[in-house]
Amino acid sequence: MVDVTSIYNTLRHQGVYLRSLDHIMVDTETLSCGNNAVTARCRVINRDGLFAIKCYMRPKHNLSLIYGDRYYPKELGVFTMHGTIEYIDIVLTPWIEGDSLDSIIGRSDVDYRVLSCAFDSLALRVLDAPGAHGDIKPENIIVSSSGDMHLIDYDAAWLPEMSINDIEEIGTPMYNHPRRDSRYFNKHIDDFSIALISTMLAALSLRSDIMLPMMGSDKILFKPQDIIRGRDKALNKAIDIFIEANDIAHYRIAKALVSPYAAINALRDYIYYTSWHIPSAIVTPVEADNNLHLWGYRNDDGWVIAPLFDSVCSLKDGRHRLSFANKDIYLHSMSNTPKHSRKRWSKEEDTLLVIHLTDNNHISTIARHMGRSEAAIRKRIELLGLKSLVSQRG
Repeated sequence: MVDVTSIYNTLRHQGVYLRSLDHIMVDTETLSCGNNAVTARCRVINRDGLFAIKCYMRPKHNLSLIYGDRYYPKELGVFTMHGTIEYIDIVLTPWIEGDSLDSIIGRSDVDYRVLSCAFDSLALRVLDAPGAHGDIKPENIIVSSSGDMHLIDYDAAWLPEMSINDIEEIGTPMYNHPRRDSRYFNKHIDDFSIALISTMLAALSLRSDIMLPMMGSDKILFKPQDIIRGRDKALNKAIDIFIEANDIAHYRIAKALVSPYAAINALRDYIYYTSWHIPSAIVTPVEADNNLHLWGYRNDDGWVIAPLFDSVCSLKDGRHRLSFANKDIYLHSMSNTPKHSRKRWSKEEDTLLVIHLTDNNHISTIARHMGRSEAAIRKRIELLGLKSLVSQRG
């Protein structure tokens, strides 16, 4: 086995020995070391673009299965401290330009809302993929200049063709469920880390002033052992923040972390609904329906109100009560009957109009939601004597 110093010295040397590749030019400013390998940015003669070269200090049996033709066994000749050359395995992958999520968190100019949305988008891609990454943590997430997130370092990956005997790494403890060990190796190994990071970024996006002071100097906000005992103060605060903000999808994700099981049921659904927002009213007709014991409203086209609620109820006055975390949200019905067939104003519409005006909604917004022209809205306001409620913007 070669050591880190030997690999560093070899990559700094212009005369690098390679078995099958043409000459490589290593950017020594980018050299970094992990637990198993040394990584750097490089160029490969006769190939376009930049690459990440990962040089392994010890053999790993799954590299061929994980990386395919990006894996080069016994490729790089390393000068050892004894003056001999030992050939080691390397992996060449396209270089992803950007900063690690770990280095971004805590900066004064960070837009956590953008980071939260980008991570949930990445999480959805991971959960929809046939395999699993195995070591999702901020250090292994690169944020590009466009704001997109990309995973690096797939050494701990799980693939459908693998068995329990193929496990060589179990990820990073501070982003793993405590029950993940060498006996746990399947499609769900990323569930806990995805839920953890999604919760962290969403809470920071809503109240960074509260959450950042709770974060340690190591950028760790939540502690897995405390989480599953229900004693993590930062997670409990995040849950309170989600309830206050009506961020029900992230509330569900955060609550799912407090589980004795490493796999999170319905995590993919929760992540999918993070981009969904509660509408100001429900367009009828809809009917209540449930998915995995949670309730919402749907019509023939699909879910109108995402199934994230403990219960939903249609009230006699035309409103709908949606409940979660012992909190009730009330929405009004809004008919989707075409404008030309709705000449007379109903009592229900008058009530909805008053609610919109009380909420200081713009006239154009009210017209869009109610399916009437701005002129009709203004005329009705005048007829009902509601001018005092009209927003200054209206």
